[in-house]
Amino acid sequence: MVFVFGVTAALASVVTELIARSLGLREEYLLRGLRELLDSGNAETVLPRAEMDYQDLTNFMKGLGTAKPGSATGALLGGPILRSQGMVGEITSRDLTVPPARPPAAPASPATPAGQAAAAAQPEGRQRKPGFMAKKRMSWRDRRSLPAYIPARSFAEAIIDLIVPDATGNTTIDDLATYVGKLPPELSTLKLSLGALVKHAGADIGTFRTSVEHWYDDHMDRVSGWYKRHVAKITLAVGAILVLLLNVNAFTIGRTLYSDSTVRTAVSAVAAKVTSCPANQSQQDCLSSLHGQLSAAVQAGLPIGWGTVADCAPPARACNWWDQRGILSRHGGSGWQVVLVLIGFLITIIALVPGARFWFNLLSRLGSLRSTGPKPATPASS
Repeated sequence: MVFVFGVTAALASVVTELIARSLGLREEYLLRGLRELLDSGNAETVLPRAEMDYQDLTNFMKGLGTAKPGSATGALLGGPILRSQGMVGEITSRDLTVPPARPPAAPASPATPAGQAAAAAQPEGRQRKPGFMAKKRMSWRDRRSLPAYIPARSFAEAIIDLIVPDATGNTTIDDLATYVGKLPPELSTLKLSLGALVKHAGADIGTFRTSVEHWYDDHMDRVSGWYKRHVAKITLAVGAILVLLLNVNAFTIGRTLYSDSTVRTAVSAVAAKVTSCPANQSQQDCLSSLHGQLSAAVQAGLPIGWGTVADCAPPARACNWWDQRGILSRHGGSGWQVVLVLIGFLITIIALVPGARFWFNLLSRLGSLRSTGPKPATPASS
């Protein structure tokens, strides 16, 4: 049973990973995580403007302009370090506008002094006109074209490049604190976070760089948790479909293994050779390997699939359709057997929750215990 649960969970995981790749879920969660880390989800991120946002912020830090970036995420991705990180082409070639996750504050009316001051703060040619770019929901094509992973070291280098206006390489921690203090109030989330990291870095800028890396890694761990919870729902749905399509019923399989010693021995031999998919194996190869393992178990007599079970294979056996599929037994049954079959499907689906790694590790431990044999007898004392 552990073998069946492990292979079924692995099949569900592989199919889920293929779905996640085709939908670009990793890319979406990376962008969502960056926006939550740097902007708290309060700013609009316009990817075609990313390089312009970077130039606006660097010029502002150098005192060469008053234009401010639309979002810290856009400015970071528009820099030379991350502009083409982990992707083909540049981030600015992605025609995508991601609206704020939270409703923004109502803008000041142009007729009021505050509205006129806000309009004057943007130089000619940089003012965001209504309809500059239509907001649209991220499609799977948009998500797949984004980077799926950014190393912590590259992130830290991009942060320092973003806020340090000189390229001499002689920046001290005091200079860094001054630069962080000059960040515009529109980037308050980034300003507060970097200010705290500078404060706890002491006098070592290397410690600050390491702190930025840890800050990023810790947040990406939380993003990974969001992603896993989302994917777990997909895995459960995919697993339920696979269980029904392949007729993987825990009750039927358990009944066969209990009553047929020949099938039990043959399936045990197959299970002893099973290994989980290695990390360097492609998803397609892993899928083929798992399919082969499941086929070997079926050939050994395990009642998986909607074919005729071995008990009803001889022509002289009187079996109805339910008996032939292994759902009921030709030796007699009742209406409770249908309920038990439904419970068997439910047990198999629930067994997918721990994941394939759990079942394969358990199978490996059971195999080790089986191969050790009985404990040697204690030698008689003379």
